[in-house]
Amino acid sequence: MRIIKKICLFMGLLFCLTIGLYFFAIKAFSPQPPLNYCAFCDPKVLDGQTFYEDDLVIALCTHRPVFPGHSLIIPKRHVERFEELSDEEISRIGKVIKKVNDATVNIFHTSAYLLLQKNGHEVGQTVPHVHFHYIPRKAEDSSVIKFLANMFLANAKPPLSAAESRKTANTMKQAIETLPP
Repeated sequence: MRIIKKICLFMGLLFCLTIGLYFFAIKAFSPQPPLNYCAFCDPKVLDGQTFYEDDLVIALCTHRPVFPGHSLIIPKRHVERFEELSDEEISRIGKVIKKVNDATVNIFHTSAYLLLQKNGHEVGQTVPHVHFHYIPRKAEDSSVIKFLANMFLANAKPPLSAAESRKTANTMKQAIETLPP
């Protein structure tokens, strides 16, 4: 029995090392955007992924969803950290998160969600613009292991095509437009 535990531990360690090297290689050899680049200020990104917009907030489909319905809610104004948001922006972001949830429940039949907001490069914020990840789950998606694996592997997946992003954005836009004000 001890040998089986040692083999499992070794295999787990080898798996983690392999995954770590894979992500290191992706990051090390991928072309890096210019230093002052912000994807959420780039009209090319916003045009194909936005499904909600008002005077302060934008909601868009992410290009590498963890689960169907994974969305981003961002302030229109370029702000890098949460504490730089105005009270009005914070309030409006909260209202838009509710709209995104209502639309996602209607489209994807979800029952729960995770809100994730990273504040600073040190905690893994990769786009220097405040953004909230809205990651929905269905009642039957109770596996924590599957959730963590999808979170971990989301960046290794190829991004959605422009057509896939537009289709999801249009579906979400239609669902939000049918919600009561």
